[in-house]
Amino acid sequence: MYRLYGMGSVMLFVLGMAGYSAIDRTTNYKPAKASVSMIDRTCDIIETETSPDGHKSVRTYNGECKSVDAWDKAKAKRDKTISGKAVVTVSYSAPKDGSYQSAELRFDSRDDEFYDLKAGDEINILVRNDDPTKITKA
Repeated sequence: MYRLYGMGSVMLFVLGMAGYSAIDRTTNYKPAKASVSMIDRTCDIIETETSPDGHKSVRTYNGECKSVDAWDKAKAKRDKTISGKAVVTVSYSAPKDGSYQSAELRFDSRDDEFYDLKAGDEINILVRNDDPTKITKA
């Protein structure tokens, strides 16, 4: 019986946090379009190959993604183990006062934007009402 109460309490807590987050986003943020001006990606690509005799060899590529030879293949296939971070600098016009701002968003290798974004792309963001320099992903 206590297990049922515990599970119910956890579910109510999770639903409450999700509701709070949704209300916070709708009341404190306004949607806007941002233009990507710069992307700084760092990658760790780990490629494992098994030879016909069963021996495994591991190659690791570290550094900027654009300098890694395997980046295009990894981006296309996503079959290698990839971890990394991307700091994306965006420019936008704040919806509340129309001021021109720039800020940074952070993505990791689990986000599709990590692979797909390039300079000049437009993305949807949310701009904080009381501080137009604070943004979040839409």
